[in-house]
Amino acid sequence: MLRRVLTTMVGIPIILAAIWWGSPWLAILVAIAVILGVQEFYHLFKTTSVALPTMLGSLWALAFVVVGQASSDLTNFLTISSGIFFVGAFVSSLWLIAFYKGPGLTQASVYLILGPVYVGFLLSHAIILRETGAPENFGRDWLLFALLVTFATDTGAFLTGRSIGLHKMAPVLSPNKTWEGAIGGFALAILVSLALGQLLDLGLLRWQEALIGATVGVVSQLGDLSESTLKRVSQVKDAGSIIPGHGGILDRLDSLVLSIPAVYYLISLVFKP
Repeated sequence: MLRRVLTTMVGIPIILAAIWWGSPWLAILVAIAVILGVQEFYHLFKTTSVALPTMLGSLWALAFVVVGQASSDLTNFLTISSGIFFVGAFVSSLWLIAFYKGPGLTQASVYLILGPVYVGFLLSHAIILRETGAPENFGRDWLLFALLVTFATDTGAFLTGRSIGLHKMAPVLSPNKTWEGAIGGFALAILVSLALGQLLDLGLLRWQEALIGATVGVVSQLGDLSESTLKRVSQVKDAGSIIPGHGGILDRLDSLVLSIPAVYYLISLVFKP
């Protein structure tokens, strides 16, 4: 617990500073997270012969980050990202045909292609969300909103589950998660979203901010469960060990990979400011 607290005290200010300053610091931070995340994702695939090509996956994932930094709007971002996906999938298929000789070709294909999309494409939404809207602080405030409400969801779920959690939510995938914890995380997500609506200039009505917060309260927990599923399939406790007391990059970003895109698409497509 001490290592977790110390790591958090160092990591959170770095993340907040990158969000506050924006380009290029946020893009650099996301790029580092993406490279490490893809490596962890590929290492989850166990094989006795050929390892998945982390260099190929890292370059593919970084391409999504570059597009996020360079894109001017949602249409541009999705169009170019689609092209990157098909090119990456084609190159990955060629690699599988030429070099992969191990067991489980279908599973290897899924891991090889899903890794850059899961890590690179989804996390690149943090960059494009930061650059969304006007004035300049609009995207910054919404990215802070996504980050803080996600952290609130995780904290509420943890504290409530530890205090009164009795009914297991997904005992096979994540034995420690309970329905009481999930409800506590969801409730705190809404409360924090309303509080942030008072502190930040988000540009929407309070009920809209609460609805986006509620969405984060759901999808962030789904992201956590999704990563737990990957670890359960791979029979590992943590995706990595690079963050003292927390595990790997994926263990810390599992909630954000879904909550940040959710916030971005909601404010871009539904609640156009």
